[in-house]
Amino acid sequence: MAIVIREMLPSNRRLAFRRQPHLLDDSGSVGVWITQPAGMVVQLLRETAATGELARFISVDAYQKLVGVMRPGERAYFIYDMALMVRYETEARVVLTQWGLSVRDRIEHIVVRPPPEMNKLGRMGIQTIAAAMSLAGVQLDI
Repeated sequence: MAIVIREMLPSNRRLAFRRQPHLLDDSGSVGVWITQPAGMVVQLLRETAATGELARFISVDAYQKLVGVMRPGERAYFIYDMALMVRYETEARVVLTQWGLSVRDRIEHIVVRPPPEMNKLGRMGIQTIAAAMSLAGVQLDI
């Protein structure tokens, strides 16, 4: 699997960690590492659109893996490396916002790395999530 992932990455792109992701979405576009203390690092491994399907992979599959290693009452850190996101669909924003609000008591901090060349609409989508999470008492840095 290591060879497959490295082949998918642009030549100047590196994995978040030396070890392979704990989870990959079906397309191989999203890698997820579960950390200790409790945390989840999500990295786009190649240029991809943030779709509802991708959002559900993060909010259901990856989150359930994280919850499986969390201690009772523990709060998690979430780091999203979205530098290779080419489009941010409304469905993804809705799914991630609703999920984030539903698990806000389990979130310690969220950090999002947006694409360097993100269009105004995509940046507004991320800022919408940040505003909703902030109103719910969750710290989110972009």
